[in-house]
Amino acid sequence: MTNGGTYRRGSVFGALLLIGIGGLFLYANVNPGFSPWPFVARYWPMLIIFWGLGKLFDYLALRGRPEAARATRITGGDIVCLIFLIFLGTAFSQALNRGWWRGGVIRIGGEEVGCLLGNKYDFSDELRQAIPEASTVRLSNLRGNLSVTTVEGEEIQLATRKVICSGSESEAQEMAERFEPALTSTAEGYEFHWDTSSGATGLVTTEVEAQVPAGVNLEVSTRRGDVRVSGAHGKVTVRVERGQATVENIDGDVELEIRRGNVRIADVTGSVEVEGRGVEVQIRNTGGGASLEGRFYGPIRFANIAGEARFVSRRTTFKAARIEGEMSIDSGVLVLRGVPGAVTLLTRDKEIEVEQVSGAIRIENRNGRVVIHAERPPTQPIEVENRSGSIELYLPAESGFEISATARDGEIESDFRGDSLELERQSGGDHVLRGTHGRGRTSIRLSTRYGTIYLRRSR
Repeated sequence: MTNGGTYRRGSVFGALLLIGIGGLFLYANVNPGFSPWPFVARYWPMLIIFWGLGKLFDYLALRGRPEAARATRITGGDIVCLIFLIFLGTAFSQALNRGWWRGGVIRIGGEEVGCLLGNKYDFSDELRQAIPEASTVRLSNLRGNLSVTTVEGEEIQLATRKVICSGSESEAQEMAERFEPALTSTAEGYEFHWDTSSGATGLVTTEVEAQVPAGVNLEVSTRRGDVRVSGAHGKVTVRVERGQATVENIDGDVELEIRRGNVRIADVTGSVEVEGRGVEVQIRNTGGGASLEGRFYGPIRFANIAGEARFVSRRTTFKAARIEGEMSIDSGVLVLRGVPGAVTLLTRDKEIEVEQVSGAIRIENRNGRVVIHAERPPTQPIEVENRSGSIELYLPAESGFEISATARDGEIESDFRGDSLELERQSGGDHVLRGTHGRGRTSIRLSTRYGTIYLRRSR
C-alpha cells in the first residue's frame, strides 16, 4: 500500500512475458528438433519493448494520479539493468550471426557431454588412397581429436566423424555437406584436411582416425583437440595449439610444437625436440637426445634418455650428457638421479636433489636447498653456487678432494677433519673452508649466502 491508502497495480506485461518465455522453452522440450536459442538471440530486444509497454500501461492506468510520475520514472537501477541487457543481447546476437552459438560441444574433463545450444548430429565418412611408403603424409584437424596408427601395405585409410550442433537435422545435414574431408596429392606425398571453403569452420567438431603405411614421414597438426601418433617408422612432426599430444613407439625422430596442453612421448629410437608452452611433459626411452624448450609448468619428467638431455625455460637451464635414471620437476622440487656424464643446472626457486651423478656437476640456484649424494668418491669437479639456501654435499669417507667453500652470512659444518682442512670465521659473519682431503685432488667449489654448507660423510 502506498502513502495515501492507494494500491500500486503491477503491469500485466511482466506476467505475459514470463508466460511467453515458458511457452517457448516448453515447445522446445516437446519438439526436440526446435531450438529456442536462435529465436531468443534474434528477438531479445522485445524484452526492452515489453518493459517500455509496461511503463506506458502503468502511466495510462494511473493518469491523473500522483503515482503516474513514479510509475514511468527510470531509476539508476533501471539504467544499469538496461545497459547489462543491451550488452548481453548484442553479444548473443553476434554469436548467432557468426555461428558461435553452434560452435561446438561442451566438454568436462575431456569428455563430450552435449551441445552448448541446439542438438547434436553425427556424420561419418571414410577415405582410402594408395600411397608409397617413402611419401610424406600431412594430416590436419581443426576442432577435435586426431589419432594416427600404422598398417601394413601402401594404403592410407581415414575414418572421420563430424559432430554438428544445430537447431534442426536438415540444417545440420546441409552444414555437413558443406564441410567435407579432403585428401589431395602434393609434391612430397598426400595431405588430408577439411574443405572449409564454405566458411563453416567454427560450427563443427571433428574426429579423425588415420591408418597410414609405417614407413611414411608424418606431419600432424590440430588447432583444438588431442593428438595421438603410434607405430610410425619415419620422422614425425606434430603441432598442437590446444590439447594433449601423445607420441609413442616411433622408429625415427620426433619434433613437437605445442601452445597449450600436455606432452607424452615414449619409446623413440631417434631424437626428440619439444618446444612451446604447456603443463605436463613426459619424455622417456629415447635412442637419441631429448630437448624441451619453452614455458612448461610441470610436472616435467625425463627418463632413460640415451643422448644429450636439455631443458630451457625462463627460469631453468638444464643439460646432461645422457640420463640413465630420471630428471623430474614437480611442485618446485627438481630431482636428478642416474646421470653418468656431466650436468649443468642453472635455476631458481627450487629444492634440488642430486644422486648417482658421476660426471662434472655445475649448479646455480637461489631460494632453495641443494642436496648432492655421491655414491662413489668424485673424480670430476663439483661446483655449486646458491643464494638464500643451504648446500648439503654427501661424500664417501675415502674421498679425496680439494675444496673451497664460502658461506656469506651463514655457517659451515664439516664431517671431514685434518690438518690440510682449515675452517675459519671471517669478519662480518662469513665462514670459509679451504684445503685438501685424501689422496685425490678433485675440485669442489661451494658458495652460498644466507644459508649453511654441510659437508657430510655418507652413511
